[in-house]
Amino acid sequence: MTRLHTDLFPETLLVNLDQGHIFTTSRKVAVHFGKNHQHVLRSIKALLLEISLSNFGQPNTIRRLNFEPSTYTDSRGKTYPEYHLSHDGFSLLAMGFTGREALVWKLKFLDAFNAMESELYARTQRFAAALDQVRPSLRPVVDGTELGLKRAAIAAPLGKSCAAVTYHRRQARRLGLLAE
Repeated sequence: MTRLHTDLFPETLLVNLDQGHIFTTSRKVAVHFGKNHQHVLRSIKALLLEISLSNFGQPNTIRRLNFEPSTYTDSRGKTYPEYHLSHDGFSLLAMGFTGREALVWKLKFLDAFNAMESELYARTQRFAAALDQVRPSLRPVVDGTELGLKRAAIAAPLGKSCAAVTYHRRQARRLGLLAE
C-alpha cells in the first residue's frame, strides 16, 4: 500500500495531514516566503479582522475552517502562537504576497496541497474498495436507503432478507455512512 506523503519526508513538507485535514502552518509560510513569522501572524490577524467586518458569509466558519489558532514549542521549550492554514486560508493569505519569488512559492504550496488532496482521495478510494470486498452488501444498502427505497426493494436484488437490510443499515449508521 502506498504511504501518505507525510510518512516519507515530514520535515520537508509544505503541507501536513492530521486526522484527514490538510494544512500548512504560518511558520512554514514565513520561512518559504522569506518573511518574519510575526509579520505573517499580523497579516493573518488583519485578514481575519477584515473577514469579520465584511458581509462575506459566515465569518466564524471561515476563521474556524481556514485559520486554526495553534501553538508550537521552540528548541528552548518556549511556546509561541501560530496558525494552521487550510488550502483556502493559505490562498487568501498568499494573495497579498507579491513578486516573482512569491509567485514561485505560491505555486509550490498549491501543488503540495493538490498532491496531498490527491493522495488522501486515493487512500479513501482504497479504503472504500476494501470495505466493498469485506462487506459487499453495504454499499447497495446505503445507496438504496439514500434513494428512499423500502427494505424489500433493496433486499430482493441482493438475495437478502429485510432483516439483513436492517442490519446493514445499522452498520452503515455506526460507520457514519448514513445519517442517524
